[in-house]
Amino acid sequence: MNQDSTQDAHTQGMPTQDGRGSAPDAGDTAGGAPHATPSRARRVIDQIMQDASERERAIFSQRTFGDEPILRTGADLRREREATPPAPGATTTPAAPAATPTGTGTAGAAGTHPAPLPGASGREERAALRRAARAELPPRPRPTHDDALRQRSWLDELDAPLDADGPSSGWPYDGWSWPHPDVAPAHPRQGARKASARTGSNLPQTLRELRQLETEPQPNGTRLTGVSLFVAQARLAASYEDDSAPSPFGVRYRYSVSYRDLSDEELRGYFAWRTAWRAHREDRIPYTYGHILAAELVNGIGAEPGMPCLQELVRLRDRATELDADGMSSGLAFDARRWIRDYAVLHNLPAELATTADERAFAQAVATLRTAERAVLCETGARDLTPKDMPAHVPTDADVWKAMAALSSYNVERSPFLRNNPQSAAAVGAAVFRALARHCGKRRKTNLVDGLVGWESNVGWFPFPDLPCTLPKELPSPTYRIDACTRVTTLAGRWFIRRGYEHAGKSRDLGRILRAMDRQMREDWDDPRTLKPRPLAKYLEKIIVQASAEQRQRELEAESRKITIDLSKLGGIRAAAATTREALLVDEEIEDEPAATTAPAPSSPAPTASAPMAHPVHAGEKNAAPSVANPTATDGTTATATSPASPNPVAAENGQTPCDLDFLELKVIARVSEGKPFSDLLGPGKPMASVLVDSINEKLFDELGDTAIEYVDGEPRLVPDYVEDVRDICGL
Repeated sequence: MNQDSTQDAHTQGMPTQDGRGSAPDAGDTAGGAPHATPSRARRVIDQIMQDASERERAIFSQRTFGDEPILRTGADLRREREATPPAPGATTTPAAPAATPTGTGTAGAAGTHPAPLPGASGREERAALRRAARAELPPRPRPTHDDALRQRSWLDELDAPLDADGPSSGWPYDGWSWPHPDVAPAHPRQGARKASARTGSNLPQTLRELRQLETEPQPNGTRLTGVSLFVAQARLAASYEDDSAPSPFGVRYRYSVSYRDLSDEELRGYFAWRTAWRAHREDRIPYTYGHILAAELVNGIGAEPGMPCLQELVRLRDRATELDADGMSSGLAFDARRWIRDYAVLHNLPAELATTADERAFAQAVATLRTAERAVLCETGARDLTPKDMPAHVPTDADVWKAMAALSSYNVERSPFLRNNPQSAAAVGAAVFRALARHCGKRRKTNLVDGLVGWESNVGWFPFPDLPCTLPKELPSPTYRIDACTRVTTLAGRWFIRRGYEHAGKSRDLGRILRAMDRQMREDWDDPRTLKPRPLAKYLEKIIVQASAEQRQRELEAESRKITIDLSKLGGIRAAAATTREALLVDEEIEDEPAATTAPAPSSPAPTASAPMAHPVHAGEKNAAPSVANPTATDGTTATATSPASPNPVAAENGQTPCDLDFLELKVIARVSEGKPFSDLLGPGKPMASVLVDSINEKLFDELGDTAIEYVDGEPRLVPDYVEDVRDICGL
């Protein structure tokens, strides 16, 4: 009896499904025996079971979908049973509810698992309650075979390339949304996607026929592909014009493209753009459309082969370059230059049309320097060269200097010293180049010109690699010279292109050499406009100093032996001779002279016979100068004051300004350095502010090597790096 009471009390104290145990009050007894207080271990276990039950209930509720906000748990079922009044004649036991018959309880709803016994543990009780809750949910529908096929189809679309997106392509989603399985595409397989996307049902008749060429078999049973397909389609639509509105969809960038790669919207948009291009009404050049147009031209479609087609390609390049400058193009000008070159080679057109004037000038400069370098190496015997390998024509100093200026990043035309002394600059520049060529030929593995513009190369030539076109089997000419350094040749049925350089840009290394040469020559020639020194290799500095000093010494020696004849003084010499002759004539000879030929006597007393003989030339110059400068003046003082050889009183009084700046420019620099406006200094008869600033920058460029005044928010300001230098130069 006591054991049964203890068992009932223990059963009532067990935790329920939600982990909360029904702890009896202190006064309750079972079978007259007092109930023992739960131990500390029992309370800890009950708390753990309660927390675990709440977590499981939350997870289970989040993973389940239904009409109710949350599923009923075992605790809810127990509370519902307790709240429901018992049927008449039915008896219940609060401590241990009777087992529910199969088919009437929650366990019976599952059909396989009976309800837990009163003495079951908490885990078994919770498992039974979960099974009962799941049994009350409607069964989840299983996917059918059609659903599985539909799901595989849109997954296949994700793996397919994006070649035919758009409203008419059957694509199951737009450009920025994720596809939904319920949206079934028109084509279930990836291989049939392009065919269904290019049915051409909404295209004009010509474009529908163009699409049919992609799928229709030829009489021999094969289909057109590659270049043959593109040429056939291009000839079919050679004269087609489309005046439809441009497509709202953007054109994707494609490098090697044909009609087959375009969607229906892009295809019609291209012919609408080509119609505007032929009518000179285009406002943009999409990269993809430019490639297709060039492919048509090189295949002789849209223009006659030869010069008319090349002119259209030149027009495409010029228009793309113009739009590139405006920021509206897609970088098509670079490819167009290569297409023009390849087309000129394949059709043996004039080489002047294959490249631009700047490219030809650059190539000529490289060829000149390579010839001059080879001559130096032959003289020194470097690189296994001998005097027998000397080139037939060796460039002169002027040619070498012109080539160095063309390849240098330092603009020698902006240097007033080099511009005013071209012969000296050419001599020093050629000497520096030859010294550097000898140095590199003996002590380095790379020649001088190779280090400046790159090595020569001879590689295979493949014209129009990005355009579908039919190429001839042979070139019209076995050797086609594009410029002085580039030519295309044929060898054993293959085409090769030989280039004389790798880098077509200005050389910064050569620019540093020419600037150092300019600075050293100004110092040796005592030019007041000096340049600041910059770091340079010791051997380079030694070569430049030596070449400049030797040229200066040669010029000084030549100037010392030079005899100068001033033809402007011949008139003065003749007048002095006439005056001396008159002074030496005696009275009898004067009377014999005709009166008309007698010269007026000078106002000063006649000199003695010995005085004119002592210095006849000086006396003649002193008295003859007034007859040239001022005929009415016969006084020696007037002649001295008005003589051209006399010093300028204005220049002597004002002094020499720095860098040839006038007083207005000095005032403007002072105002700009203080951040003050100088508009009050300008007015009628004065230059504009922009012209004045440009003049100041040009005169200060020799000292600074850069622009001194720049515009900031429309106002002229001194460059922060040169503020102190400008103030020192101008004495501010």
